[in-house]
Amino acid sequence: MSEADLVRACLAYLTAQGCMVWRNNTGCSYYGRPGRRARFVRFGPVGASDILGCLPDGRALAVECKRGKNVPTYAQVTFLKEIRKHGGIAWWVTSVEQLEKVWTELPLWQRLKEVT
Repeated sequence: MSEADLVRACLAYLTAQGCMVWRNNTGCSYYGRPGRRARFVRFGPVGASDILGCLPDGRALAVECKRGKNVPTYAQVTFLKEIRKHGGIAWWVTSVEQLEKVWTELPLWQRLKEVT
């Protein structure tokens, strides 16, 4: 399974659990028309997680996905810590099974959808 496959599988799992999640892209690029000066554009904060969204209770959610021997960078770890510091839930995972494990360890009130 590639990292992109892992991200897609984690998105599907979290959506099935009632979370609102999306694939988050970060990076930079040059934009411009031929013959004109290119403009450098940076998008997304450095270290932002692969998956961002909201838990069913409305709190922020961030999941960094890594495969193989890959581990989060310093900037990615810092981003996850900031999410936690502000009351959100943040993890880095290497498999959907690992995501399922940390999800089931959340208190029940954080995993359930609000009943209206």
